[in-house]
Amino acid sequence: MLVISQMPYLKAAGSVGRGILLVPLTMAGDGVIAPTTHTAHWIGDIPCEADGTDLRGVNITGTTSVMLPGTRAARMICCKPRAREFHDYVEFVATYEALLGSPIGATDAGATARVRSRPSVIGTRSGPFAYVDTATPRAALGPVMDTVRGQTIGIIGLGGTGSYVLDLVSKCPVDSIHLFDDDVFEQHSAFRAPGAATVDDLRARRRKVDHFASVYAGMHRRIVPHAVRVEARTAPLLDVLDFAFVCIDDAASKPPIMDRLEARGIDYVDVGMGLHGSDHGIVGAVRTTLVASGDCSMLDRIPVVGDPEGVYSTNIQICELNALNAALAVIAWKRHRGFYHGNGSRGGSSNSVYVVDGGHIHKEERA
Repeated sequence: MLVISQMPYLKAAGSVGRGILLVPLTMAGDGVIAPTTHTAHWIGDIPCEADGTDLRGVNITGTTSVMLPGTRAARMICCKPRAREFHDYVEFVATYEALLGSPIGATDAGATARVRSRPSVIGTRSGPFAYVDTATPRAALGPVMDTVRGQTIGIIGLGGTGSYVLDLVSKCPVDSIHLFDDDVFEQHSAFRAPGAATVDDLRARRRKVDHFASVYAGMHRRIVPHAVRVEARTAPLLDVLDFAFVCIDDAASKPPIMDRLEARGIDYVDVGMGLHGSDHGIVGAVRTTLVASGDCSMLDRIPVVGDPEGVYSTNIQICELNALNAALAVIAWKRHRGFYHGNGSRGGSSNSVYVVDGGHIHKEERA
């Protein structure tokens, strides 16, 4: 946001006020480009004409969720040049300044937004992202995004579902993302992972954690790879986490992971996908189970005993179902944190099963 904090305007009582104009910046990497929108946010009273009526030439609507520390909620304010967008942000701000200040006239001839103070720049290199997040302010999601901000996230298993979980979580302002997997990124892995791996990626035969850490370091600066299999001996590596995604298909390997997370009071989501072929196509189910610390009500939904003859033995992985499983897992985490409205169940355990044949989702939860 570009913040103009000394914007003069005329209040209903005829006195001159000072409002704050918040302008969402359109950026390309580290640089600002021409505006693609003509709307801004306004913190202040409704600007008026000299006769006390609402200011003409701008549209001002109800409050938004945009907030600055120590201020009230902003309103949407809109003014558009005829049949085009603004050429640049100088024209953008100067146009709003002229419209807001025009009724002041003789009331305070010296009122101006051009106070010649040095602009202050909020540093962007100290946060988790490699470049500025312009999507959050564009949608006015700052306050709700704070529900996940600063968390330390773990993803155990970087197969089809785990890699899609990383893709989604890397767009969140979490403090760090720890990756746990000791497998190599192989050719079949590329066909069940987000993005498009190159031939050079496959020839490199890197560990999955190193491959994905390298890819997503371009967006999130705090991705920590651990090329280990999480078992009883290595489970203490999980102690730094605030939340974990357990994305492994070996049921027998889950108990030491679940025991460590429970012992340390770490909430987690466990995912699973059981698919098999039939004469009429692929059938099966996708499961997403959120376990809140101290709540064992959903533990029996998670398989913990290996079954060599079970549906997992076919190892059918389909990228759209991996992506769906990951999306449901991330939604469950965000809902658990309060990002999404939870109908009073925030903080409790939950379980959902998406049935492939029919497309139904069966949901159960504990408040």
